[in-house]
This record gives sequence, structure tokens and C-alpha cells, in this order.
Amino acid sequence: MIARGSLWLPLAILLVLAVLSFWIERSVQISANGDPATRTEPEGIMENFDALRTDDTGQPHYRLTARKLKHYSNSKRTELESPHFIQLDTQSGDVTAVAQQATVSPDGGEVDLRGEVQVLRAARPGQSAMSLHTARLVIFPERDMLHSPGPVDVSDATLKLHASAMEYNARQRVIKLTGRVKAHYLSGRS
Repeated sequence: MIARGSLWLPLAILLVLAVLSFWIERSVQISANGDPATRTEPEGIMENFDALRTDDTGQPHYRLTARKLKHYSNSKRTELESPHFIQLDTQSGDVTAVAQQATVSPDGGEVDLRGEVQVLRAARPGQSAMSLHTARLVIFPERDMLHSPGPVDVSDATLKLHASAMEYNARQRVIKLTGRVKAHYLSGRS
């Protein structure tokens, strides 16, 4: 009887060690790789970010700057702190947008500005400068389009507008206001 008991004890110890080593290996693999669904650390951080996009002829098209850029590789998400977007156009004038934060789509085709968004369209001959204020503004840089899905206030030297939503085509200089729109014409100014 003593011989049988001494045989089971080493087997039990080996079994416990095998289970323990499997559990340790598994724990180390999960923490080293990180679960993509729960990873919240950015892959890269860049301060004083500045990017300039040019067209096929080398002419500047738009510039995007930010105090800080954070890129998350698993979701392909890019976040910007204090973004500053400038659509450069020598003929029509520049359009500048600033906000508290922004996200950029993985392909760069969409910049979503959030938090006290302010847009300024430069004055040009026959047209005064225009300012726009909203909480959120989605920019489509390649299409020269701006879209505000929420309330927006627009003003220039002769007009003050409030609307429920807005779309702005920068190439054509056309603003499309939707929802409840209120306009106030300011006479006597030039």
C-alpha cells in the first residue's frame, strides 16, 4: 500500500505543474499581445503635427496641424488635439477651421472636428469674410466639402444666419442650410 501511494504523489505533482505552466504561458501571451478590443494605448504620439497636401501639379491644397496626434493601429483611428485645418485656394481665398479635438478616418478622406468649432472664410473682392460657429463639423478635404450635422451660426458683414444643419461646398462657395433657418439681414454695411 505504501508503494502505491508513493507512485500517485509524483504524478499529482506533475499534473499540477503542467496546469500551472499552461496557465502562466497563456497569461503572458494575452498580456504581451493585448486584446485588440480592449487596447486603449496609442501606437504612436506626435506633438506639433503639421501635414501639407498638394495637388498633382505640386500646388498646396490643404494643411492640417495639431498640438498632438495620437494614432491607434488596431482601429486605424487617429485623434488630434487642437486641430487647425486650412483649405488653401489662391483664387477663392483660404478657408480655416479650428476646434478642440478631431478624428481622422483611416483613409484620410474625412476629418471630424468637435468642440467649439470655428470656421473663417477669407474675404475676397466683392465678398466679405465669413465666420461659422458649431459644435461639430465634418470636413471632406478631397471633395472640398464641409458638413455640420448640428446647429450652426454663420455671419458675414451683411448677414447673420442660424440653421439646424449646414453643408458648404468650398469649390463653388455655396452654403446649403437645412432644418429651421433664421436669417437676419444687416443693412447699411458694406
